[in-house]
Amino acid sequence: MKAIARVGIIGAGTMGRRIAFSCLASGVETRLFDVEPRAAAEAEHAVRSLFEKGIAGGRLDRGKAEASLSLLSFSPSLRDCVSGVGLVIECVPENIGLKRRVFADIDRHAGPGTLIGTNTSSIPGSKLADATGRPEKVFNFNFGPPEDLKVEVMGHPGTAPETIEAALRFVREIGLVPILVRKEIMGYAGNRVWRAIKKEVLFLLDGGYATAEDIDRGWMLEWGTAVGPCGLMDKIGLDVVRDIELIYYGASQDPADRPPQLLLEMVEQGKLGVKSGEGFYRYPHPAYEDPSWLQGS
Repeated sequence: MKAIARVGIIGAGTMGRRIAFSCLASGVETRLFDVEPRAAAEAEHAVRSLFEKGIAGGRLDRGKAEASLSLLSFSPSLRDCVSGVGLVIECVPENIGLKRRVFADIDRHAGPGTLIGTNTSSIPGSKLADATGRPEKVFNFNFGPPEDLKVEVMGHPGTAPETIEAALRFVREIGLVPILVRKEIMGYAGNRVWRAIKKEVLFLLDGGYATAEDIDRGWMLEWGTAVGPCGLMDKIGLDVVRDIELIYYGASQDPADRPPQLLLEMVEQGKLGVKSGEGFYRYPHPAYEDPSWLQGS
């Protein structure tokens, strides 16, 4: 299969913008579409900010960054976004019904050879593929935050081997490392490991056993990371964390999988993390970025 030179991203939220940045930085023409009218301006600002951080950190040349940004466009409709692209990446909220409707629309308007990847955190592709007439071209892949260099790639039982090959190659071509999940499972492989950590952290917080600050401080000191589990949940978005937990709970009906009350209350109060300015920490300058914070100051 030919290298993918043009992608369409459906959903210009946190992950849509992050994926757009990786595509653009590698010279891939990128279209973004979102049903929210103001999303385009917010997404452009966010993508520009990611490029500015790359320039400030010495990882990107300003001339190259501007050339990369010229490859970004915002589509007025889903149809325009997916027309003539080699790959469509779906980044809408974690709702199976919504995703199936979006997949059907993508299938209706994309060319017959176009691949469809879902960036869902927890929904298996087999739950979405039959909403299209091309289940063999449907696969999962999951991007992390901008500093995360890995992308999990996973097919469903009906995914064609050449689709997986193309997905793995695409991830490499945009400068990231593909992690292949060889058999479909809810939540991928790495995400399931992360969920076990996240779930236990939420249990400790909800029960009042420890504070977010002390959990993160201990984690960062133990593992040498720049952020702890609570800070990472803030980056993901606490509403997204809640939605993922609801999907697991819906699949298992195990009370232990139900999102804890603390998380539900924070989302209800609008404390969603980085995107709302407050979650477990306040943003844009969370306490854990202060070097003295690790010493408990």
